[in-house]
Amino acid sequence: MRTKNTFLNALANSGSYIVNLILSFVARTIFIRVLSQEYLGVQGLFGNILSVLSLAELGIGTAMIYHMYGPIAREDEKEITELMNLYRKLYSYVAGFITVAGLCLVPFLKYFIADDPGISGLTGIYLLYLLNTVVSYLWGYKRALIDGHQKGYISTLYVTAFMTIQFIAQIIVLLVFENFIIYLLMQIICNILTNLSIAWKCDRMYPYLKKDRKSLPSKETQKSIFKNVSAMFMHKLGDVMVNNTDSLIISAFVGLVTVGIFDNYRMLLGSVNTAINGILGSFVASIGNLSVTDDKERVFHIYKTLNFIGFWIHSYAAVTFLVMFNPFIEVWAGKDYLFPMSVVFLIVLNFYMSGMRKVTLNFRDAMGLYWYDRYKPIFEVIVNLVVSIVLVIKYGLVGVLIGTFVSTAGVCFWVEALVTYKHGFEKSVSHYFKMFSIYTASAVAVGGFTYFVCSFIVMGGLLEIFLKLVVCTAMYNILLMLLYGRTVEYKEFMEKLIGLIEGRMGRELTGLRKVLMR
Repeated sequence: MRTKNTFLNALANSGSYIVNLILSFVARTIFIRVLSQEYLGVQGLFGNILSVLSLAELGIGTAMIYHMYGPIAREDEKEITELMNLYRKLYSYVAGFITVAGLCLVPFLKYFIADDPGISGLTGIYLLYLLNTVVSYLWGYKRALIDGHQKGYISTLYVTAFMTIQFIAQIIVLLVFENFIIYLLMQIICNILTNLSIAWKCDRMYPYLKKDRKSLPSKETQKSIFKNVSAMFMHKLGDVMVNNTDSLIISAFVGLVTVGIFDNYRMLLGSVNTAINGILGSFVASIGNLSVTDDKERVFHIYKTLNFIGFWIHSYAAVTFLVMFNPFIEVWAGKDYLFPMSVVFLIVLNFYMSGMRKVTLNFRDAMGLYWYDRYKPIFEVIVNLVVSIVLVIKYGLVGVLIGTFVSTAGVCFWVEALVTYKHGFEKSVSHYFKMFSIYTASAVAVGGFTYFVCSFIVMGGLLEIFLKLVVCTAMYNILLMLLYGRTVEYKEFMEKLIGLIEGRMGRELTGLRKVLMR
């Protein structure tokens, strides 16, 4: 059942990604054509301001999900109900705090913008972003119970359906009215409908939740939850401050237009991240279930396989971005939306470093180990802000991106691995450093060669993009398969993947198995 649910989750997430990618790309293309670069900057800036305010969430979601793995495995309806009641109560407090804090920021919005964007009604636009953030906390918590039962594919279907409606509505608004306010209203309405629908489905699937809406977990359990929440808050602080203050620093020191251009690159990265997170994230509930039912050696074995998969996916994506970012954006948005290759390289480097942490973080969170590195985000934030602000004055956007890399490599990279290996797997972290070094060295060698070959494809337009994508995909993956095709991790991944395909398709793929695993 665990494998089946993981497969369905991955399948649903992949389908959702494809729909999201196509529609978000079409919507962004029309957005660029209809509205100015300044609106892109406003979109990126306000989105990041509200992401910083979401610190009020304190990591409650991750901590609550971890505490539900045990009761779900035991099918303890009483304990699940108590946890969900606490979850609802805490999220109502979060929604209230974000509302008040967001309103208090209104008088200070002008200090986040270095130049006048010439857009009327900025305060109203900001308040709509605030409203959209607040409503996501009112009913969205119920998705956690569905995901905790390893049935995330159900909630994903609802999200995908309303996301499709949202993008179609926004496209129509842009083409007919060319109005940014109505554009935002469509997003808010669909966000509310998504959360209401998932909450309704959760109540249908688990009707026992309605029987008791007052009981809370024991004081001992609450104490344990709040301990984990305090630890997760520190981690959320690091994630938010590093990932979302970049745009604030760029807007304040460089300009709003640069934020808008940067947001295009981030949107494309975000689309790919959504797909990767969907694939790797589909394993999280299974990891949590696995960690409370199986031995550490089995968990570590699964970790090595997933880490290999994560490396392959992120390294291929990084090389593809490096090859195709600027040619694609030039055709899509125009030369006015391009960054120099030095900036592109740093953007891709940060993407790779962030991606290589994901599997380790998934295991750390699923095993509830976030208490042990709770102080790490403080150093991460300090390093990132100090380096970024010092360097942005002289180097502009490059300085901000260097700050992000230094904080990731100098703090997060080794601390997260140390905690997961020491307290989760009870093994020496030297294995991780050796594995990371080998993977990265092969990515640099194979990726560098692939980039060199693709650099000779210069003809402009869609044909260049198509040929570079084909060459990059074929060359990088074939060379990587030649390097790792005989490893245990590769063979196990292919064995499980093909086994799932055989099971779903009802026929043997013996030939494919022999080709991929010999």
